[in-house]
Amino acid sequence: MTGTISYDHGNLGDLSGNIRRQFNALEQLAGQLKRQVHQLQGNWTSPDAAANYHDAQARWDALFGQAREQLDGLGRGVQNASERMRETDRSIGNTFKSTF
Repeated sequence: MTGTISYDHGNLGDLSGNIRRQFNALEQLAGQLKRQVHQLQGNWTSPDAAANYHDAQARWDALFGQAREQLDGLGRGVQNASERMRETDRSIGNTFKSTF
């Protein structure tokens, strides 16, 4: 067998945190957009436009919620992988200690 297996626990932890931070930033922007649209609703003269907006917003909210669940799962998966790799590395290191 040739080659080496290389991984960095810190980078995996950073990735997990970055996923959460970026999604939180997106969530803040979505909230800001909702507030701005809400302020404009009084200017709408077409009931169809308002109804269509509310339908579109409900679909967006549902998709956004699904994306949050998936990204949260991805973040947890990355964190779990990092912890398992750290535990495995520690266990292998302890095996060498007890061998010699």
